[in-house]
Amino acid sequence: MDSSERITSDRQEDVAEVGSNDYSRYGIRDVPVYTTTTALGKTKTFAGLFAKEWIFLFVSSVNILSAIGLTLYRMITVLREDPESADFTFTLLLLINAGFCIYYVVHGVLRERVYELYALMAAILVVVMYCILEYFVINPDGHTTVKLVRVVMVCAMAPPNIILAFIVSRNFGFLEFRIVGASEYLQKLYRQAAIFSCLLKFDLQASCSIVILALKDGTNVSLVETISLAIGLPYSLFWCFLGWISLRQELKKGAIVFAVLGLIKPMYYLYKIINEYINLRDDSVPTEDTIVYSLIAAVTLGLLVWLMGMVELVYVYKNFGKGLKERVRGSNFESQLIANENTGLLSGSRSSWSPR
Repeated sequence: MDSSERITSDRQEDVAEVGSNDYSRYGIRDVPVYTTTTALGKTKTFAGLFAKEWIFLFVSSVNILSAIGLTLYRMITVLREDPESADFTFTLLLLINAGFCIYYVVHGVLRERVYELYALMAAILVVVMYCILEYFVINPDGHTTVKLVRVVMVCAMAPPNIILAFIVSRNFGFLEFRIVGASEYLQKLYRQAAIFSCLLKFDLQASCSIVILALKDGTNVSLVETISLAIGLPYSLFWCFLGWISLRQELKKGAIVFAVLGLIKPMYYLYKIINEYINLRDDSVPTEDTIVYSLIAAVTLGLLVWLMGMVELVYVYKNFGKGLKERVRGSNFESQLIANENTGLLSGSRSSWSPR
């Protein structure tokens, strides 16, 4: 083996060792692996979680899974007794929002996404609002024990869950340092990209909620509602994916297409608000057992999230080509290794890590 082949072999071994843990190259091989590299990027392992993060995961999982169980039970009951009621729409809506909450919890902790935990807090408040509206306003004559238990549970467990999410989010920063190093400039670019990525997911959640809330009569779906479901959900998924891939690959043309296609959303939202406002003023259109007010609230939230996403798109678009993609992908291996060695991170324990 000549010298060049030996250098290449040694470099591959170093990369493999650093990929598993940064201590192995110093002859220390029994240190737990705190991070790993996946298709989505560098991620914390379960061994890398702090005690408070484990508590947060446990409490959140119990709360969300309990809510899902009660909602599924209620959905089965509604399908048997009155599938055309608004209760079916609300159970479906709660299940979708619970699914997003699970994603925010797991992905937010393992990827240290502060803004996804903020989105979780907002999503929890949205679920609480839906449960209260559904019990006291939408169908006050359809009170059941399951509904009562669900309302009491979400109102009692939401505050501690939100507090835990906030506490956990304040301790993030370890993974960000491992990804972009000690450069404040790259950290700023990374956080802006994280904000945009979070807004994409929150926008998808709002869009799905708006489309589902259009089903005012449960499983009795009209032609307009069928078209809304058939086009709205795939469009929202495609738009979110286009924004994510444009951000990840720093595709300027993709970002432009994303912005142009995004103009459809506010037009549809405004149409929904105007249409529902007309229905509210029309005495011939009953609103007692419908979900008009919830739809208007969801559309208003959707418009706000869309506007914030478009503003953030301008910032991330300007950041394309400034080195963040290369750093996140790990092509600057040598500079990252030097940063890790020079900052003293390797010489201290994780418990001494202070968040940004």
